[in-house]
Amino acid sequence: MPSTFTHRGVTFTVTHSYDDVFDIVIKFEGQLIRSKARTRLVELAKRRAEMLIDRKLKEKIRPA
Repeated sequence: MPSTFTHRGVTFTVTHSYDDVFDIVIKFEGQLIRSKARTRLVELAKRRAEMLIDRKLKEKIRPA
């Protein structure tokens, strides 16, 4: 069952796919970014998604 969240105006979904794997889908500026988090806790997967969003926003402000 997917759970949809918002962090700093960016929407993301966390879905439990296996026993210790969560799929993360981030909708950022019209593109979908997919990632996996290996954990058993949805709170940690959500935190991982928030960290990815923070990194993308930082790259947008200050391109490498």
